[in-house]
Amino acid sequence: MERIFNIIRAEDFNLALTNLLIDLYSCEYKKYFEELYFDEKQIDSLSKEEIEKLTKIAAVIEYVGNRQPDAKLYDWIYSSQLKLEEPYTPGVGKETFERVRRIISAPKEFALRNVFFEESTIKPL
Repeated sequence: MERIFNIIRAEDFNLALTNLLIDLYSCEYKKYFEELYFDEKQIDSLSKEEIEKLTKIAAVIEYVGNRQPDAKLYDWIYSSQLKLEEPYTPGVGKETFERVRRIISAPKEFALRNVFFEESTIKPL
């Protein structure tokens, strides 16, 4: 749980999320997936902002985990509480074609949670 709380409460959430992605795509990814345990009961004690961050983290973990052989995916990432009320589309305007394209073409791991990252930003170079 410590790793998840460290990301949620990081001074720079985006940097912490980027570091998580680097770890999940590294050659030691299995070890890093094992570190991502989180007690689902703890979700009730989180603030709205922390739940939004946890939702984004869950989307990234599931997306990468579904593409890494034998990655450990804990049950908490599938919690029904982890879905944003409004679509999250960083870097694009609310009334743009790019936003609509991103929402329509999003992988299921993101679409289920209303989180719509640009897919190229979460893939390794």
